Amino acid sequence: MTREQLFDYVKEDFGIEPDFPFDKDFKTAILRHKGNKKWFGAVLLVEKNKITGNESRIVDVLDLKCDPMLRQPLLQNKGVYVAYHMNKVHWISVILEEVSLDEVVPLVEMSYDLIKNKTKSKK
Repeated sequence: MTREQLFDYVKEDFGIEPDFPFDKDFKTAILRHKGNKKWFGAVLLVEKNKITGNESRIVDVLDLKCDPMLRQPLLQNKGVYVAYHMNKVHWISVILEEVSLDEVVPLVEMSYDLIKNKTKSKK
């Protein structure tokens, strides 16, 4: 799947547009819950070998919040890896080109559900 397919899906199902919060970085996209603004996903351009240990090319990676009890079984699925750049217990990474939209939908829904009742922390 592509990042565009992912963005179309979250817009259609959740009414959410990707957020590009980093100055001069128009590729890293954050998916935030509309109510509490918490991240439930991040789309990053990453060198594939940083995730898989092979292939030095840039790929789209989707980081998603994950139930720690489901993490290990999910890591057995094609395209699902230990989180890149996020907490390794509570997040997973998905290389978008290795999965279909049908495979990503339940993972996105799980991530969204895990953060939807959280309140925004006060700083």
